[in-house]
Amino acid sequence: MKYVDIASRFGDVTLRVTPVPHPWDSAATRPAYDVQLTAPALDASSVAIEDDEAAQTLIEFCRGLAEDHKGFDYDRHWESLGGDLKIRADHDQINAIRLYVTLSGGVVPRWTAYAEMHVDPGRFDRVAINLGLFGDELMNGEVEDPNAEPERIDPRQRAREPVKRIGTPNPQPSG
Repeated sequence: MKYVDIASRFGDVTLRVTPVPHPWDSAATRPAYDVQLTAPALDASSVAIEDDEAAQTLIEFCRGLAEDHKGFDYDRHWESLGGDLKIRADHDQINAIRLYVTLSGGVVPRWTAYAEMHVDPGRFDRVAINLGLFGDELMNGEVEDPNAEPERIDPRQRAREPVKRIGTPNPQPSG
């Protein structure tokens, strides 16, 4: 299955979004998203469903961030149906969009994971395009196995890799 990674510039935090079939509505016209939020000591995943009554889709939210890559005032918000995935974005007016991602799941007891990410504003153009393309392929039956398990990030493996240092283009060994 095809996925889109939104990676923080530092901190090794990644939000992986994989378009998947809607879990209970076979007549749905939009995909749902299998979402994985990872960091060296964090691994959370859930399924986020587009809210048909929401003001915008996840793709439109990302497209809006891409269009305003030079900066915007006030926070922007996107939320899935039931609030399993919530994204708040602000722009530092310099060179980063900060995403505040909250991922929840389970029935009883519910769990919640939270991460702050600093993302290159130019990244959201490709995120919006790829989410649209991968979602269209899924909805049009062009995916080989739409029920395949989404590919996962192994945060324990990432924790063993060299630490990214701010201002250094290549990872440096820690220690």
